[in-house]
Formats: sequence, structure tokens, C-alpha cells
Amino acid sequence: MSGLMDKVKDKVKSSGGSGDKPSGIESAADKQVNTQIDNATDRAGLGDKYDDKIDKFADKEVNKQIPGGQQ
Repeated sequence: MSGLMDKVKDKVKSSGGSGDKPSGIESAADKQVNTQIDNATDRAGLGDKYDDKIDKFADKEVNKQIPGGQQ
């Protein structure tokens, strides 16, 4: 999971966002994480059954790591 968080942090840093645009940063980070989750659940044979629930949880956790992120 730490590798995933490193990817998210790198994506946030490279997005060039500033404190006045947290939703854009959050959106980019959420999309990156959700793609990774979707790929992992597909590989595990879970399909899309649990994606929404896992994505919502992950989005909250990722946004906690972003300064000014919504929680």
C-alpha cells in the first residue's frame, strides 16, 4: 500500500496545484488511486462488485493526506 501512496504523492506534486485548488488535486489523486484499486480488484476476480465502496473509503484516506483535502 505504501507504493500506492507514493504514486499518489508523486501525482499530487506533479499536478502543479496550489492551496487554492484542492479539488483539482484531490480529483487527480482519487483517479490515480481508483484506477489502481479497479485493477487490483479485477486481478483478484472481484470485478466491479466492491469497487464503489473501496473507492469511497480510499478517497477519504487519500484526501486526508492532501493539505486542505476534504474529509
